[in-house]
Amino acid sequence: MEEDIFLINKVKKYGDADSVKELINRHSGIYVEMVNKYLPESIEGVNKDDVLQDKDFCIYDAAIKFDQTKNTKFSTYIGNLARWKCLNIYNKNIKFPQSSISEIFNDSVSCDAGIEELEKQEEIKQIFSAIEKIPDKRVKRIFKMRYKSGKKLTPWKKIAKKLGLSIQGCINIHNKHLQEIKRYV
Repeated sequence: MEEDIFLINKVKKYGDADSVKELINRHSGIYVEMVNKYLPESIEGVNKDDVLQDKDFCIYDAAIKFDQTKNTKFSTYIGNLARWKCLNIYNKNIKFPQSSISEIFNDSVSCDAGIEELEKQEEIKQIFSAIEKIPDKRVKRIFKMRYKSGKKLTPWKKIAKKLGLSIQGCINIHNKHLQEIKRYV
């Protein structure tokens, strides 16, 4: 750990390329392990090799941002950064039926709607009824906040702040119950 701190300080103060190379040699395994663990092979539009090729830059960037006063090992810091990077990529690329869910929280469809619109309205009622069956009341609040505008999704950061949860906690609750809602519909 002391050697890492010494190398990190050289990178921060002098931009020492040899120190960066040494940090990369020491911590590449952790980065690669986290990417392989947290980033599935089958995400549409994401090339896992590109994420792995970002390794050197990510380790350099981590060295610049590392705060030794937080009493964390650099290896732990790198591992967490890689894990969060993968989870963010994964969560941005999850496919789910946004259009039908978002309509749940808009004003009701007018009475003079056509047959297609009435069928949509029935689907919306089923989805809403499925959400009501879930005992965790945070689920309804998360879905209502996330899809309230109908066109633009509310950012996870706003939802997390309002509920007093972490961003990842809100995403996890959403994704866990999304599967449950699909079973009811």
